[in-house]
Amino acid sequence: MKIIFSFAVFVLLFAACKPKTKPAGKKIEEKTMLTLGGEQQYVEITGDNDAAPVLLFIHGGPGWPQTPMLRYFNSDLNKKFVLVSWDQRGCGKSYMHNPNPANMTLQQIVTDAHELTIYLKEKFKQRRIYVAGFSWGSIVGLQLAKQYPDDYKAYIGISQVVNMRKGIEVGRQWIAEQAKKANDTATLNALAKLNANDTSFCNGDLACFMQQYMLVNKYKGATFNDSTAALEEKAMTLYDDYKGYDWNKGFEFSAGKFEKDMFDTDFTKVQQLKIPVYFLQGRHDWNVPSAVVAMYFENISAPEKKLYWFEKSGHNLLEEEAALFNETLMYKIFKD
Repeated sequence: MKIIFSFAVFVLLFAACKPKTKPAGKKIEEKTMLTLGGEQQYVEITGDNDAAPVLLFIHGGPGWPQTPMLRYFNSDLNKKFVLVSWDQRGCGKSYMHNPNPANMTLQQIVTDAHELTIYLKEKFKQRRIYVAGFSWGSIVGLQLAKQYPDDYKAYIGISQVVNMRKGIEVGRQWIAEQAKKANDTATLNALAKLNANDTSFCNGDLACFMQQYMLVNKYKGATFNDSTAALEEKAMTLYDDYKGYDWNKGFEFSAGKFEKDMFDTDFTKVQQLKIPVYFLQGRHDWNVPSAVVAMYFENISAPEKKLYWFEKSGHNLLEEEAALFNETLMYKIFKD
């Protein structure tokens, strides 16, 4: 009788200790308009397994939707994640739905993103999700990580914005170095006008940033891999549902609305995060200089932090080195 009882106890203990396998999910592909902050916005959800961890991707620009590029360059992420691509108010298919949305402020975008986070947590029955922010989206993403740490497994900053004005200063120093090496007087003259705040050359933060962008890109400090530009253009025009989108008009609308928020961004005083943080940076990014992020990384504390360098990329590393980007998220940052 004792032997039978002992065996029964052993079986129960073995069953209790046996690792629980995650339930097998099913493929998901949803394209929908959700009301976030009182505004209908486009959300695309894809994945090979709807029981996988959710990854909310926050695009850059502002007003530059990442959805077509994610489809074209980064669909492998569906193997490990439920990938959520969201066109913010004033951008992409959300802009096509309503070209004059209300409340175009950074805080409203952060609020929209958090409302979407709560929706995703409930929909997929997950206590926490991953959040990734690219360029302008990294301003939104780092705000989410700071304000709502209980909702996220980790924050992934891609071409992270730390301090826009410091980045502009560092970028100009780099342009000057390249132009002097090349005896490029035209670029040095343009740079002098930027430094002198010559309003006949450009007027306002956004206009001057775009002038600087052209100087940076002249020396491959924005797009380092020249062949990527043609592929990005292909992705932007490939899909029927984005063929009606005026990319420049969407950018001008959103960037104009967010100009002050964007150029006043300064995260240097945010030196502690309560969740793991991963920065993915192009070695040759002088548009939003990676050198500024590297300095910031040294001073920030988090439960886990890692800086991943992409040696053949400028600003758009998730397209310039798409395979490496996908692998980094799927096999280095991903934790089951």
